[in-house]
Amino acid sequence: LEDLIIPLTRIIGIKSISMTTNGLLLGDKVRQLKDAGLESVNISLDSFKANRFKAITGIDGVNKVIDSIYAADKVGLKVKINTVIIRGWNDDEIVAFAEFARNSGYTIRFIEFMPLDGSGIWQPNLVFSKKEIVEIIINNIIEIVPLDNYHNNSNHDDNIPDNTDPAMLYSFVDGKGTIGFIPSITEPFCGNCDRIRLTSDGRLLTCLFENPGYDLRTILRSGKSDDYIKKQLIENIKKKPEGIIKSIKTKTLKPSLNAMHTIGG
Repeated sequence: LEDLIIPLTRIIGIKSISMTTNGLLLGDKVRQLKDAGLESVNISLDSFKANRFKAITGIDGVNKVIDSIYAADKVGLKVKINTVIIRGWNDDEIVAFAEFARNSGYTIRFIEFMPLDGSGIWQPNLVFSKKEIVEIIINNIIEIVPLDNYHNNSNHDDNIPDNTDPAMLYSFVDGKGTIGFIPSITEPFCGNCDRIRLTSDGRLLTCLFENPGYDLRTILRSGKSDDYIKKQLIENIKKKPEGIIKSIKTKTLKPSLNAMHTIGG
């Protein structure tokens, strides 16, 4: 990975380099990644409980992930933790995660369960909403208030810090700890999404729910000119679909066999 990061740091226009990871192998690589130019990591952690973590991920590795969080912080990487809350699975750990944010200084980002689990188990009744999470935190810990970050700001001021973060950020009223919410199901923000993804198999995705996406690998290997490739990229980005909000409005949202880890994010 460091061999990929180093040339990225030399590209004019790239302002920051971050990585989303399950954290299982991160601990042994944090120093090399930091030295290569990595600035921050988003680490997935859906449970503090070993048995539950294994049930959700299929891997017995919760302690490895937690160790990776501390290792990343120790070398100076900015750490955010992504937690997908699933009703009946791990919603009883919301308070524990919020307390962890208060005590550790790491931002916990609560993500609503999306139909991108790869196994097709997603159902609307499994979605634990942002509103419900906020109520649990306020009732069990202390009030939280929205921060004036990009996605909480109706003017979308690009001068607001960390405007690349899709989360709605909140702080505890006593100033101790930050949490974020990515309410893609109950409060979709497709109209403000400016993200594109390049998958490991060479597909360009302008939306998480775009399938199969644009086959960029074939065109890159065809010998076409840079100008031609640039034109194709621009044309496909202009065709960015309406997003998940369309399926929510029409009540046609269904489980998908697309897995988030194959898409990137």
